Amino acid sequence: MGGRIAMTGQLQVTRQLTERPPASHGAINITDINIRTLFRTEVLSIQDVRCLGSVVGRSDEEWPAGYEIVFPRAGTFVRHGADGVHVADATQVLFFHPGQSYEIAHPVHGGDRCTVFELSRSVLVEVLGSHDPDVDELQERPFRTGSALVDARQRLAQHRLLRLVEDGWLGDPIELEESVLKHIDLAVTNAYARDGRAIGEAKRETRHAHAELASDVKLYLGERMADRIRLSEVASAVGSSPYHMCRIFKRQAGLPIHRYLRRLRLLHALDRLSDDPNELLTRTALDVGFSSHAHMSTAFRAEFGTTFAEVRRGMTGRRMREMRKIVEA
Repeated sequence: MGGRIAMTGQLQVTRQLTERPPASHGAINITDINIRTLFRTEVLSIQDVRCLGSVVGRSDEEWPAGYEIVFPRAGTFVRHGADGVHVADATQVLFFHPGQSYEIAHPVHGGDRCTVFELSRSVLVEVLGSHDPDVDELQERPFRTGSALVDARQRLAQHRLLRLVEDGWLGDPIELEESVLKHIDLAVTNAYARDGRAIGEAKRETRHAHAELASDVKLYLGERMADRIRLSEVASAVGSSPYHMCRIFKRQAGLPIHRYLRRLRLLHALDRLSDDPNELLTRTALDVGFSSHAHMSTAFRAEFGTTFAEVRRGMTGRRMREMRKIVEA
């Protein structure tokens, strides 16, 4: 979703990413982005957005046209905006307000792919109202947070839903709209639960430093996802002690580092299999950082409560019973 920061062997941390490069580095080539509309009604729309990430540096300012809830599927990028710096990867969901400017950078090579849900304001306010009684007072900025962790089971259910949409939706549009709204509600529930969690009376500077540290760890994991990563290496790269890093990351991200890395690898594998159902599992496992097909399969069942084989069978047909599983999940 925008430009790219050139990486060296040493991680460029978030503090450096916040320094804007010369304007000549910013512009996005329109050929860099591919947007495909999968579904649209007066209530909501679903888009598949792919960005090559070929621009060096941060993008020029961009402004969403509507209220967008964005689920990254592959790749890592960084959003810089008035609400801070957010590292986006397949474990996250991002929230965008219409007209609120932001800039994008791709510190990890490879671009990104996202699913973008856009809601009408009236529907969005209704969804948020069940979690935030003051939403009506927030006018054009109803989201209270810019990003949040996505529940693993919800992520898998969303994957199944998108497969049905991408294959060509055969059911009643109202069924799809209802399913999408349920996914959005779950994402908001998780986001507001974390946003409202007590974090003590730490100074603002300390909270900023903790958020920055967690972002740096995410960038490191995204760049070296396929490697055998040791805790000491990550801590050294982000300038922290292993203990402090582990404690702060779990508090900020909602997961310990090893769980976060495992989920990131699995979601990248899931996206590859979505693009090519005939992809070899062993090759995929090794490419995303698992030691073997069996290692990845065991991790997948532990994370999602099902197997790759069961998910792949769901990719081969346009069966409405898959939709019922999603609605009932």
